[in-house]
Amino acid sequence: MTEAKSRARRGVERSEILQAAFDLFAEVGEISFSIRKLAGIVGVDPMTVLHHFGSKAELLRAIADHGLRSVEMPSSTPNWRNDLKAVGNAYRTLAHHHPRVFPLHFRYNATGPADHISSEIVYCALRRAGLTDSAAAGLGLAFYAFVLGFALAEAEGLLRAIGPSEEAELSALDPQTYRATQDLIPALKTLDPDAAFEDSMDVFIAGIADLAKTRPRPTPVPNGAAQLVA
Repeated sequence: MTEAKSRARRGVERSEILQAAFDLFAEVGEISFSIRKLAGIVGVDPMTVLHHFGSKAELLRAIADHGLRSVEMPSSTPNWRNDLKAVGNAYRTLAHHHPRVFPLHFRYNATGPADHISSEIVYCALRRAGLTDSAAAGLGLAFYAFVLGFALAEAEGLLRAIGPSEEAELSALDPQTYRATQDLIPALKTLDPDAAFEDSMDVFIAGIADLAKTRPRPTPVPNGAAQLVA
């Protein structure tokens, strides 16, 4: 672990505290993280940390956003499908690189500037797909729930090929009651999380396209009438 500075300092920058907070959180996780421990590492009083961030909750929010800024966030393009995939891959990369920090993204509607950039890309993509604003708002949040949930499950080990003990447990199930489960054992033994994520994204995107066709978004036209986006 990073060693504490030997003497108190004045005039420390917010950015330096945030970087130290991120490094500490990424190393030890939330259970072992504390403002007092962070202050000791930076060489300031704990109240100095709170002066810069207001509260521990806001500090954690800033740590989450700092983590997101450490991965390359895509730019919006004319291809809404690729935009959603690119954002999904960015969050998955964050989970791979900083698994202890990643759960903080479940706690806030938005963590800060980097998260707002991401959200704008997603909402623009959903509107370009032809969704109504109401559907885009709900499915935008659902998109993040899916992406964050998948990435966290992967980081925790759920999205991995089963091992011998798990195979033995499944094989011992009643074959009449659990026929489909046992039929999938060979596939579960060779599970590819990358392929699973791609398939999941394709299914989500196909659902968006289908919804946009059945409930197209009305758009204004110059004469004030409404025109439907197919």
